[in-house]
Amino acid sequence: MSKESFEHLCQAVLEGTADEVQLEQFRAHLRADVAHRKAYVDQTQMHALLTWQQGRAAIPELALLSPTNVAPQPKIRTFRSRRTSPLLQAALAAAVLLMVGFAFWQFGDHGRKPDSVTVAKGVSVDILASEGSPYQVGERVVLEKLRMDRGSLRFRISSGAVVDLEGPVILEFVNPMRLRLLLGNITIDVGSEAKGFVLDTASALLMDIGTRFGASVGNDGSTDVLVLEGEVEVYRAGELPTQKSRLASLYEGEAARMANREAKIQRLQALALQGDRLAIRGLNAPDSEVITGVTDNIKKANFYRCYTITPGGMWEGALASLVHRGHRKLSWRAMPDQLFPAELEGADVIGTFQRQSIHQPLPDINLELSRPCAVYVLFDSRAEPPEWLRQGFRDTGLRLRSGPWWPDLFETKKLMPDANGELYVVHSVWRKDVPGSATVTLGAPTIVSEKYRYAMYGIAVKPL
Repeated sequence: MSKESFEHLCQAVLEGTADEVQLEQFRAHLRADVAHRKAYVDQTQMHALLTWQQGRAAIPELALLSPTNVAPQPKIRTFRSRRTSPLLQAALAAAVLLMVGFAFWQFGDHGRKPDSVTVAKGVSVDILASEGSPYQVGERVVLEKLRMDRGSLRFRISSGAVVDLEGPVILEFVNPMRLRLLLGNITIDVGSEAKGFVLDTASALLMDIGTRFGASVGNDGSTDVLVLEGEVEVYRAGELPTQKSRLASLYEGEAARMANREAKIQRLQALALQGDRLAIRGLNAPDSEVITGVTDNIKKANFYRCYTITPGGMWEGALASLVHRGHRKLSWRAMPDQLFPAELEGADVIGTFQRQSIHQPLPDINLELSRPCAVYVLFDSRAEPPEWLRQGFRDTGLRLRSGPWWPDLFETKKLMPDANGELYVVHSVWRKDVPGSATVTLGAPTIVSEKYRYAMYGIAVKPL
């Protein structure tokens, strides 16, 4: 950090305007660099002189380090001035020492949990979309706490972050870079302007390093988080975001649940999305009318890949798989010069993930179904259909494409680009009718001992 940047950070700390992320950065710099500690002392001296002259000398309420965490402080210089009496010099020096010592002590960890963040006096937001809420599109309002029993709302915070909400929801506005979700569902797109945006819940602290994620807080206080693009770091609730309190780093297509602030982070195997936009449906909404759960048999540490369920979402351009480390967003497309198959339109679509994410062996996938339905498996037509597919399903003769794909992947070797220069995989559509509530198990696309160089199959479910 440059000298000028650190001086700005010092000023924010001394004026009491630094947020928790800035405080953590400040703490790290003070611990690591003697020059920064000296600069902080110099800034504190100047701040003490100015506040004394203006009649508002006070010890800042912020705190950063315990005296045991830092090296001995440099000798503090007093101001030499014809206008400053020896008594005033002594008073200023004492004030500086008291301020620095008090700050180092009060801001230290001391093995305790930090105090709760005080909610600011409102945050300015611009309303972008509103349905069933008391706000109008184009309106600019200042919010401290938002409670909606129903409806949906989209707004842009002054920091640049765009937020989607769906009632019932209770949300507090701490500052333009920090929100606190008490209940309900929220999707946040920080773009390039608000990286480091923080969302607090009762059971987790979520810091957005990338661009877009969704979170949901249930009635029991548990928190679900799904990364839609970029990266989110998950920390233990009620603690500063440090390496010690970090629970996991989640990337595109990964999801996790924190049952409470003391519980271990758990992989969330399936999560529902809104059909009309990439937004989380959450704990207070059913996955779909027919799909009550999607699970697999993957037992792997630090594995958080998630199946997505989009109720009624199977149309041209439907999400096939979330982005993950090099993949583009894969979507379902009709074959060239053909219409999207009417039989599949309006089905619930389950987004799967590709082989590189899980390596070997490939998993079985269990679908929990609540009513009579047709289950569709969209299988890479270049591969030999496995026995479980040939025996339990029938080939409808329909064909779809998934893509666009990146080149130089296992799945795209020997693929020829289309007229637009893009790579698509052709899938055959297999169907199985399920007469009532049941669990349907879909096997691996190939036997365990065989290397699978094709795309993972897709899944769709449509009520009968």
